[in-house]
Amino acid sequence: MEFFNIGGVTPFTTIDFPECLSAVFYFKGCVFNCPYCHNREFIERGEPGYPFESFKAFIDERKDFLDAIVFSGGEPLLFIDELEFLADYVKRCGLKVGIHTTGYSPEKLKKIIDKGLIDWAGIDLKADRKNYPFASGTKRNYFEKTAESIEILKNRGVDFEVRTTIFEGLADFEKLAMLIDEYRNLKIANPVFQIYSQNGVPERGIKKCVEDFLSTHSLKVSLRE
Repeated sequence: MEFFNIGGVTPFTTIDFPECLSAVFYFKGCVFNCPYCHNREFIERGEPGYPFESFKAFIDERKDFLDAIVFSGGEPLLFIDELEFLADYVKRCGLKVGIHTTGYSPEKLKKIIDKGLIDWAGIDLKADRKNYPFASGTKRNYFEKTAESIEILKNRGVDFEVRTTIFEGLADFEKLAMLIDEYRNLKIANPVFQIYSQNGVPERGIKKCVEDFLSTHSLKVSLRE
């Protein structure tokens, strides 16, 4: 492969792969159109235009001090062949591989895990089952697909995090209660609620709503701003 659907790169980050200094490559193209998406420039799929030589040079120059490479988007599983090719190169360079995914395709996730190419996954549970199409901006309900992807991560022993972005459309007690019930049913011990932000500033009303709600529930939830 010579060119890839990569739309952007974050060269250094400490927050995208737990306890690792990593870089993030963003695939350009997504199956969802979430109303709160902060990576909207990566929703539309384009023509492959990012050269492998640029990717290789980036990794080779940084492999002695980076711990991991994370593939995000967009949706990296949408480009499974490209993802496998790039992840294989990263692994051969001695680095870990992470993925940020919606979990929309458990079949593709299982395939790349079974090839030993994924060390950690951050998976986005968009909402409870009822509100999933609304929160993901799609007509199809992908809740079951994401739940299946979570089970694959559990069964394959891959480290992972499940998180939900709490935006205005989910910030009420009834919807949050349904979401908590889904987390319990999926046996997710420590989910993450990400507070929707604008220009890097968390929405105070959403944060207060979530804090007030969590004060009435026993499930341990981490808040991330």
